[in-house]
Amino acid sequence: MMLKRFSWHQRLAHFVGSVSGMMLLITGLPIMFPEHLGWVFGIFGGSTVTMFLHRVFAVILIFSFAYFGTYFVLERIVRGRGDSNIKNFGLSAEFISEVVAGAVRDILWTLGLRRERPKFGKYDWIMVSDIYLLPVLAFIEIITGTIMWFPRSFDFVTSNPGLFFVVRTIHAGVAFFLLLFVLAHAGILHLTPGNFPINMSIFSGKISRRKAEVEHEKWVEVAEEVEGEEKKSSSKLCYVFGAITIVNLIALAYVPFAMRNEWLAGLRVSGDGIVTFALGLGVVTLIVYVIASVIAFVKGIKS
Repeated sequence: MMLKRFSWHQRLAHFVGSVSGMMLLITGLPIMFPEHLGWVFGIFGGSTVTMFLHRVFAVILIFSFAYFGTYFVLERIVRGRGDSNIKNFGLSAEFISEVVAGAVRDILWTLGLRRERPKFGKYDWIMVSDIYLLPVLAFIEIITGTIMWFPRSFDFVTSNPGLFFVVRTIHAGVAFFLLLFVLAHAGILHLTPGNFPINMSIFSGKISRRKAEVEHEKWVEVAEEVEGEEKKSSSKLCYVFGAITIVNLIALAYVPFAMRNEWLAGLRVSGDGIVTFALGLGVVTLIVYVIASVIAFVKGIKS
């Protein structure tokens, strides 16, 4: 038995937004760390081509967030919250306190300090955080990126080297955080037992009733049943790739410490082997995720 998890609009917005976002990181991080990721320029045919692609995917990202934002607002105006547990656009104190309480219960359960697994609606606290945090971070990147892309249109910024440096630092810093976010997001939602190698629900729009009853118990009773066959996934390789992701995150957490001698002067870091390893593994992982996303999206359309 399968349930309808996501609409076509949500699946399309997620695919376009996630792929364009990852491609922005793949093409942008070498600009931020040329000494460590210079090989990426060679893949795309040089820095000029890489910069061009960076701007193309920036436009695509803007479109995807505008598309999903419009859909999100109109859906709630027309249908209310529907089968979603996000109430009143998620702006009420009641909803926020509910999400925070769910997060606390989930963390306690994960640490073995709570016996009963917390019950969630269509979106658990991590998903709710993603839905609201990503647009904010994307907005920051869009604004700071636009200033750097069209410097003549923002003379009040570009005429002040210090202010322009702040804009560049914010843009690069948020991008680095987003790299950590993507790795953690994929690790939690795709590389876990039962989901590995990829959680297909966001690509096919469907989820098995059995899986939904475990992860989204409160949502099952209002979910729509659809045709489809459950495909069970079980592989111990998920632990290997999960461990690699954890190692990568720890190594990337070291990168800011490599900047400490110069603070954030140009966001320069030393040629430290750990930094090179962390950034290189991160970008390679992003490339794999982009390829996997395209394959999964095509497969989801056919299902």
